[in-house]
Amino acid sequence: MRNEPRTEHVLEVMTPTQNSTGTDKRTLRPAAYLLPVLALTLAPMIAGCGSEATDPGANVSDVPTTSDPTPAEDPKVAAAIADLAKRQGVKSEEITVVSNDKVTWRDASLGCPEPGKMYAMVLTDGVRVVLEAAGKTYEYHGGESGPVSFCENPQEPVPGGGSSDAPQ
Repeated sequence: MRNEPRTEHVLEVMTPTQNSTGTDKRTLRPAAYLLPVLALTLAPMIAGCGSEATDPGANVSDVPTTSDPTPAEDPKVAAAIADLAKRQGVKSEEITVVSNDKVTWRDASLGCPEPGKMYAMVLTDGVRVVLEAAGKTYEYHGGESGPVSFCENPQEPVPGGGSSDAPQ
């Protein structure tokens, strides 16, 4: 026994034709291919719709934020605070983090060139930590990896070379 289509819709896309032996043969119209192609194309897009919030009354502040460390938890910031506290003879609680920026330095000196030294002229990703103690600011510069160092005569990084992680 032959499987016959069970719905009228299927019959609409199937058209009987005669093959070379004269027997009835059903073939799909080209339009029948359109629905599966559309379904496969649109399904991934539709699947993600509305998945951001399941509660229509959800407050935006309920959405979790990034898990980046706060300036005090950042090991580079902590090291800079410890160094400045020792250097200035103050308690670490008296030091304020002004900014903790990812930056791009103009060369391998990391924005803190020493007189008489030569540095590779290559853009270098790094960090700049600016601290304040007793009304005066202090800069600590470093590369993307490795420690930060106190910079007595800091230079500015490339404009737009990073983003601030400092509290607003």
